[in-house]
Amino acid sequence: MRLLPLLLALAVAGLLLAASPIRLEVDAVLVSPINTTKIVDYVKAAKKAVYAEVYVLTYKPLADALADAARRGVDVYVVLSARVYGGVPQQAKELAGYLQDNGVKVKWNKDFPNVHTKLYVIDNETVIIGNINPTASGFTRNKGVMLVIRNATLARQLATIVLNDYRGVYPRYNYPGVLVSPINSQDGLEWILSQPGDLYVAMEQIYMDSGFVPLILQHQRYYAVVARTDADINAAVDEDLVAKIIVVGDYVYVGSINLGYYSIQRNREVGLLIYNPNLAQRLRGLILQWYTEAGGQPPATVTTAPQTAAPTTTGGAAPAATPATDYKIHIVVWLVIIIAALLFVIWMNRKKP
Repeated sequence: MRLLPLLLALAVAGLLLAASPIRLEVDAVLVSPINTTKIVDYVKAAKKAVYAEVYVLTYKPLADALADAARRGVDVYVVLSARVYGGVPQQAKELAGYLQDNGVKVKWNKDFPNVHTKLYVIDNETVIIGNINPTASGFTRNKGVMLVIRNATLARQLATIVLNDYRGVYPRYNYPGVLVSPINSQDGLEWILSQPGDLYVAMEQIYMDSGFVPLILQHQRYYAVVARTDADINAAVDEDLVAKIIVVGDYVYVGSINLGYYSIQRNREVGLLIYNPNLAQRLRGLILQWYTEAGGQPPATVTTAPQTAAPTTTGGAAPAATPATDYKIHIVVWLVIIIAALLFVIWMNRKKP
C-alpha cells in the first residue's frame, strides 16, 4: 500500500502524455483523389513486414500488392472490419479470401461496432495514416489525406495496435500523440479544439453527440467543411469529403476519428495529434480550398497563431495559455506529483523511534 501514491502519480503522468501532441516530421501528404494510390507503391517496396488495418478493402491493385508481398516472404497482416455500414461488400469478402490464399494473415475484427482505422505500417519504419478507405471511390473520388511518416518509434507503436487488434488483445495505449478510440481520442480532440486561434476543420461527420460543437463555436473565427452534420454551425457541405482534419495554429489532428459519439467512444479508430508548423500551413490551405469549393466564404485575410518554440510533447491546456507556456506548466505539475509521491513513500518507510 505504501507504493500506492507513486503508482497513482505515474498513472496521472501517463494520462497527461497519452493525449498530448508530439513533434513529427512528415515525409509526404497524399491527397485524394490526386495521388493516394501511391500507397500501393509503398506496399510494393516492403521488404520485411506490412501491417494494415482498414475499414473496407475493395481496391484490387492494393490487394495485389499485399498478396505479392506475402508471396515474396514479407509478413503481411491485414485487419478488416467485420461490420460495415450497409454490410460488407461482396468484393471485399472475395479480396480477403484472395489475400488469405496467397499467405496474407487476415482477421475480420468484430469486437467493435466498426474498425474504422485507415493505417499501414511498412517494415516497422514507415507509417501511412489518415482518412482514405482503400476502395475505388476512396482513391479516385473522395477528398481526404494520408500522411507518410518515417519514424521507427511511431511505426512500432502503431504496428503493435494492428497486431493486438489482429489477436483480439486490447490494452490501454498511452503513446504520446497517438489517439486511439475508444481510449483517449476524447481527450486529444478536446485538447486541440480548446487551443486559441482560428480553427480549420475538414470533417466527414460533426455531430452534436460528440459534445465538441460548443468548442468549435467558442472560436471567434472557424472554417468548417463537412459531409454530414446535425449541428447548427456555419459549415460548407461537400458530400465527397471523408477527411478528418483539424488545424489550430501549428497543431494538427489527422486520422480516422470523426466528431461523433460512436467514432470517439465505441469504434476502433486511430489518429495523430502533431506539432508541425509546415504541415499545419499546408493543411490550412487544403481545408480552405475544399471549403471555398463547397461554397464557403473565404477569409479576406487569414491570420494564424504566432509560431512558438516546438515542444517534444505537451499536455492538456486552458485555452488562454500559449503552447510553450502550457508545455512548461504540465512538465512542472508532473514533476511535482512524482516528487511528492516519492517523498510520501520515503516518509511512510522511515524508521520510527
